[in-house]
Order: sequence, then structure tokens, then C-alpha cells
Amino acid sequence: MAIKLVIYPPEDDSLPERIRRAVPEVSVVVAHDAAEAAREIVDADAIYGRVDKNLLAAARRLRWIQSPAIGLERTMFPELIAHPVVMTNPRGIFADDIADHVMAMVTGFARQMPRSLRQQLQRRWDPRDYQVMHLPDCTLGIFGLGGIGSAVARRAAAFEMRVIAVDARRTDRPAEVAELWPSSRLNDLLGQSDFVVICAPETPETRGLFDSSAFKAMKNSAYLINIGRGKIVQLDALVEALRAGELAGAGLDVFEVEPLPADHPLWGMDNVVITPHIAGLGPHTGERRHRVLLDNLARFVAGEPLINVVDKDKWF
Repeated sequence: MAIKLVIYPPEDDSLPERIRRAVPEVSVVVAHDAAEAAREIVDADAIYGRVDKNLLAAARRLRWIQSPAIGLERTMFPELIAHPVVMTNPRGIFADDIADHVMAMVTGFARQMPRSLRQQLQRRWDPRDYQVMHLPDCTLGIFGLGGIGSAVARRAAAFEMRVIAVDARRTDRPAEVAELWPSSRLNDLLGQSDFVVICAPETPETRGLFDSSAFKAMKNSAYLINIGRGKIVQLDALVEALRAGELAGAGLDVFEVEPLPADHPLWGMDNVVITPHIAGLGPHTGERRHRVLLDNLARFVAGEPLINVVDKDKWF
């Protein structure tokens, strides 16, 4: 009997045929709405997409979920966590693009690019009082040394920065990282870093972790950069910290509320760089996502271990 894969919601029109060519043992069904997905998942072995409570309840032999998204905070619910179904995600596909985005923010702040851009828009030539940073004198602290954090570390090391990191699970320290600490030492990282880069997923443990006490632990000359998940940072606390001069500035791609409301005070702050959740954009993202799916499909058919298996209890 062929293994049945449901794709829901529909994605690339060429994907089903690509799957059939690459893994002919798989029967592919594309569901176009929730009702069709509920009918088709009844006897499905696997699904590429997001499973809600209704779909999970309808499934009778579901063994594997391939999530198209890396972040799973909007996906997890108690019944799914308790279910024996294996979940995988495409982590790693954004690492280089997001790390490049981080370093654009780091180098931009170090060379006062936000000020230069404002002056350009004002057609104003004013070279006075530029305060620039020498990156080899700086420490970059990474919260979350996974694929993205590791890519950031490699790039920061290439700029001759000292790199330190905190990670909840990882204990093997790569050569470009001077110190790797457990989560209990986050305040040590905050106190030593000139740039603090959040590369962690949103989990019950990280949600709201960067609050007023975290900002007080940072140097008042330091910059916060968040390309992880918006709800890790409490925006009201960040605004107050910036107003109080408790940190030098922030580069933000993700936010506690998205889209960021037009009247939010962060928009008007000269020491804040805002990008609209686009750090992961890159020319190869779609192809990489599909390669993970095809690789795992071949493994699933062959009964081999899947890659990027998620710890459902921890949401990553």
C-alpha cells in the first residue's frame, strides 16, 4: 500500500509532481480547504502543513508531520504534544540569510548608519560628533546557539569580535565562540556584551524573558538585536529601557505584536532600526524547504530516522 501524504494548505503547484518523481512510493493529495483536509487526513500517514485540533482528531493513522515553518509557537497544543506523531521542521534553511541580516544591523550601528541615513533624507552634511565602534574591541552575545546563532557566531568572528553564547541545551563549544554557558548565566552574557542577539525560538521558557530586569543587566552602551521571536521581548519594557538610556539602541525584525502598530513609539526612535519580519528572506528559501521535505519523505518510506525532529514538549 502506498504511503499517503496530504499537503495542506496548498503551496507550490509544482510540488506534488516533484514528490511523485522523487519518491514514487508516496501518494500525494493536495487539500484545498479545511473540510477537504479533514476528509483526506483520516487515512493519511503524513502531512506537510499545519495540524490543528480538528485535523488531529480526524486522523486515524497519522505518523509524521512535516512543518513548513521553523517556529512552532502557533502550532503546538496539548493534544498534539501528547500524540505519538513525530513532528519535523525545516530548521537551518534561513541561517545564512538571517545571520547576514544580523551583521547588517551590527555593522550599521557600529558605523552610525541610522544617523547617516537620517541626514541623507534631510540633505544635511554634518560629520561632527560621530561615535563609532571598533568591532574587534566588541563582544557579541548570542542567546540561542542553534543553526542561526552558529551562523551569526561565524560571521562575528570573521569581524574579529569576541563571541559568547547562552544555550538551553547545547554544550559543545565551537571554535569561534569564546564562552558557551547554560541559560542560568544569561545575565553574565548580558553584562558583557556590546551587542546582544536573540536567536532563540519562542517557548514557554523564553516568552517574555527579555523584560525590564534583563535590560537593566545590559550595558547602557549595548545594542539589542532580535531576529528570533517577537514575544521573547516585552516591548513596553524595551521602550522604557531605551527612553531611560539603559541601552544604546535596538535592531528589531520581530515584535510582540505584528504588524507593529503605526502609532507605536519604537517607530519614532532614532536609535532603533525596524525591519518588517524579513530577516529570513533569501533567494533559496523555498527550494531548501522542499529539499528537507523530500529528504524526509525518502527517509520515511525507507524507515530511516528523520532529520530535524522536534521536541514537542519544548516547541523546537
